[in-house]
Amino acid sequence: MKILQYLLLLLVLFAFGTAVFVATQKPTYSVTRSIFIKNPRQVVFDYVDNIRNWETFASWILDDSGVNYTYPGNAAGKGATAKWSGNREGTLLTKNAVDQKYLFNEMNEDGRITTFQWQFKDSAGGTKITYTIKGKLDFNSKAKAFFKGGVQSTMGNVYDRTLLNLKNAIQKEINTYSIKVDKAVDRPRIMCLKQYARCSDNDVTRTIKTLLPRMQYFFDKNKITRNGKPFIVYHQYDRATHQVALSVCMPVRDSIRIEEGSDITFMVYPPFKALKTTLKGDYSHSQQAWKKGLHFINQKKWLRLTHLNITEVYQKSMEDTPHPSEWVTEIYIPVQPTNARVAAPIISDTSRTQVPKPPVVE
Repeated sequence: MKILQYLLLLLVLFAFGTAVFVATQKPTYSVTRSIFIKNPRQVVFDYVDNIRNWETFASWILDDSGVNYTYPGNAAGKGATAKWSGNREGTLLTKNAVDQKYLFNEMNEDGRITTFQWQFKDSAGGTKITYTIKGKLDFNSKAKAFFKGGVQSTMGNVYDRTLLNLKNAIQKEINTYSIKVDKAVDRPRIMCLKQYARCSDNDVTRTIKTLLPRMQYFFDKNKITRNGKPFIVYHQYDRATHQVALSVCMPVRDSIRIEEGSDITFMVYPPFKALKTTLKGDYSHSQQAWKKGLHFINQKKWLRLTHLNITEVYQKSMEDTPHPSEWVTEIYIPVQPTNARVAAPIISDTSRTQVPKPPVVE
């Protein structure tokens, strides 16, 4: 009996000592991990910067199916936000995005703050990502770490899996795509709301991924009915200066008056005939689809109507699915496919088309 009493006493003392030890451990942690991905830095950065894509690689998201995610406002760039509810409640905010090299995110879940610092560096044949996570531990997390080899082991495992998931997601989602050159079709007259922007050719994909959710949020917030899929109009694509002027557009049924000073305006685009090319996959392959379409036009000896703008219609986009490999983009290049030549201004390239001074886009 005394032996049992001693054993019970030792067990109590051990449990008490363990609890005291766990409770006195540092309440914060910092974990750094890195990985190499065989894709250009710009592509990798843009994928991580779009927080809708986190559903495809963040291990703590993939491990919990009982959570519903929403994305009010921007989904990429500074100020991008995600919210979730269900088994857990929290928010994810992009605090800053710098030169497609650094990304800073902050997660607030049930009052616990976790920060994510990403560094993207060009490396031979791809991109090296260095990922630093800092956060706080509650008692349960510290106890789990104590019995499973420490914080670096338990928390490190979570973020090791996140980086591996990211690598696999990019290899699948970015590298899986197809391009189909269709035929000449008639594009109808379209009324829309548009937001104008200028950027470098390297920033086109990121600019669109930033402005498109903003336009969709504007429609939802103001209860405006959409009359079709969103589309992009390219006013200028200057390959000599690497400057691009474009408008992110959303079709509407009727004319809409927008308050003066807004960066969103009403526009009517006339009908035109165009070569339709379909890209299934991430937007980063759109220029390859353009080249295939232009090559087809040259082979057919069709007249390219350079006084009209190339248009991309997002039939299936980030709003419909977080998987870029499933996105469907229709590219319309204005053409005259018959021998009959219509009178048109002689312009050497769309890239030289003059465009109006854009409104300020914040």
